[in-house]
Amino acid sequence: MARGNVKKVAIYIRVSTVEQSENDFSSLDGQLSQCQAWIENRNKIKSQNYEIHEIYKDTRSAKDLKRPGIKRLQKDAKDGKFDLIVVTKLDRVSRSLHDFLKLVSELENEGVDIAVVTQEIDTSTPAGKALQRLLLVFAEFERDMNSQRTKEKMLESAKQGLWQGGYPPLGYNIGKGAKLVVNEEEVKEVEEIFERYIELKSTLKVANSLNNDGYQTKEWVTRKGKPKGGTEYDAGKVIRVLKSQVYLGKIEHNGEVYEGKHDPILDQDMYDKAQRIMANNRIRPKAYQSGNSPALLSSVAKCGLCSSTLTTTNTQKNGKKYYYYKCLKKNEEGNTEDHAPKPLSVSALDEFVFNSFQLLKETPQLLRAAKRKTEFEGTSKMEKLDKQIAQLKEKIKSTKQEISKTKSFLTENIGDRSKDILLDELENLALKKEEFEDEIKLCEKEKKHLARQTSINISTYKKILNYFISEWKDGDNKKREHIVKTLIHSVNANVDENGTGMIEMQYIADKQLEKDWHKIRKCEPGKDQVRTLASIGSPGRIRTYDPAVNSRLLCP
Repeated sequence: MARGNVKKVAIYIRVSTVEQSENDFSSLDGQLSQCQAWIENRNKIKSQNYEIHEIYKDTRSAKDLKRPGIKRLQKDAKDGKFDLIVVTKLDRVSRSLHDFLKLVSELENEGVDIAVVTQEIDTSTPAGKALQRLLLVFAEFERDMNSQRTKEKMLESAKQGLWQGGYPPLGYNIGKGAKLVVNEEEVKEVEEIFERYIELKSTLKVANSLNNDGYQTKEWVTRKGKPKGGTEYDAGKVIRVLKSQVYLGKIEHNGEVYEGKHDPILDQDMYDKAQRIMANNRIRPKAYQSGNSPALLSSVAKCGLCSSTLTTTNTQKNGKKYYYYKCLKKNEEGNTEDHAPKPLSVSALDEFVFNSFQLLKETPQLLRAAKRKTEFEGTSKMEKLDKQIAQLKEKIKSTKQEISKTKSFLTENIGDRSKDILLDELENLALKKEEFEDEIKLCEKEKKHLARQTSINISTYKKILNYFISEWKDGDNKKREHIVKTLIHSVNANVDENGTGMIEMQYIADKQLEKDWHKIRKCEPGKDQVRTLASIGSPGRIRTYDPAVNSRLLCP
């Protein structure tokens, strides 16, 4: 158990298939990283004093608790060797509700808590214990019943013209019986938002002007006494005000509008003007993808500076629309000192992606690189697995030696207490040995899986690219979108407002760069459309001379 403020932590990780072991997030290493990060975060942010006692691992199915790792975990919990178990997901421990409840009951009796990293459950806290009960004991039934009652109550409140709960809207306070009451001090702020939007026609500009003039979002206090609001405006907060019909004396609920019991703040004319401007400013993704606009990368394009989706926008000059990919975060919050991505021309970026297809087909050294890369990755993984198996065999050898020593001690004339301790240690060592053996079996399976994989056939790859290029040139945007989803894993724009940075592309079948890229012959600058840069380890970066893009393309 804990000594002083230190809490001993056990980490439990599990995989049962080769496919899981290859997945970055569900692999043993991936699970371990997530658990360690959670512990480090608690130590740093919440000033905990967690110390990792041991890592327990299994490579078997979670259909029951008959696994060496979980058995050793249970045994050490009974012996008081740790205070908390950290796992990534509940199903890592067990897929059986009965088994999980049984294990949790055992842990509670030993004073051991469990924390589930990705599901925000931590039974060392009262909230975590409550959430665990809700998840495991008739949670779905209770949740459905509560949800239904809440929906019925909210609908009835809406029909009566009353506020349904949550934070009150700017311009109103919540009065007796959930009736909204006009807050005269905030009325001017509501009017300012609508007037400025009608004048500026941009939610971002409105947000900036409000912040510059010292306005802040509505401040209020929850029933539990927690203060909320009082922050700067951004585009999203302005939009919420502009779209709300509460200012016309209405109550909205599930797409329906009811007459409210409260007084309106705005007249219909001002509200309608704001809605018309928003409608004109909006680019609808459905219309965009149906062929009315040229963008093709909506499903794969992201801002590399913040990982937000790239949305689409347009400007109009001399009666012609020009489309751009724009960072969604920037669209809502504007530029900051650390985040100022440049909107990229849709036509230029889409065409640039298409040119990369042609480049792969027309530049033999790139295809040869793809082939060598596949062979290199296979060899590298095999070497890593062989090394891992060798390390596990050494651990088994060492464990066997400890088992032999322990057995020899048992033959000596020792007391009952010492005998119990040695028998307990012997069981622990046997379970450890079984864990290592299971992990070797998984590694051997993965080696067989790798051996069955074949490297890229260049002539076949060319045929595939020829097909896609032909379909692309056909001009059908639906076909082009299909090609993008088939070939491209992601397109990340790392270009700042000064036009510097790079465009990173990852192909679905070819995601990593070859380590020995520097051996590949370079394209000649000026003669070819692109040139490779081989000065940064394993680059494979290709720079376009198209000034409309002015960025670099990460190519396989």
